[in-house]
Amino acid sequence: MPISGSATRLLFCTICILFNVSAYAFDLNGAWTGDPKNCGKVFIKNNNKVSFTENADVNGGGFIFEGNQVKGIAMTCNISNRTEAGGVLQLTAACTTGVAISTMHFSIKTDDENKVTEIFPETPDMRMTYVRCAL
Repeated sequence: MPISGSATRLLFCTICILFNVSAYAFDLNGAWTGDPKNCGKVFIKNNNKVSFTENADVNGGGFIFEGNQVKGIAMTCNISNRTEAGGVLQLTAACTTGVAISTMHFSIKTDDENKVTEIFPETPDMRMTYVRCAL
């Protein structure tokens, strides 16, 4: 039985959606820090909302992913573009410190579901590993 034109288009769209979802299937949502022992010193959860503690910066800092927003101690970024190449997620974001606005680029390699490594293309030997905190 031949497939109709509309059925072919539907199949093509479904395949595109599946491949698009799988490309960004890694969930970055959550609180991330360099040392899992510092999770409770860097982050606090109140009414299902994660935020930084008062002394987060002296305890190693970290960042909070919430959808297309990334919050650091001194900066908030809104992700405008995500691409994946060679197992590395490339993020482009508009970031603000409250005083200045800039476009930033992040390269993140997913090691496993609770561990990522930030790669700095301009400094290949420099890498920072972060773990997801269970709060």
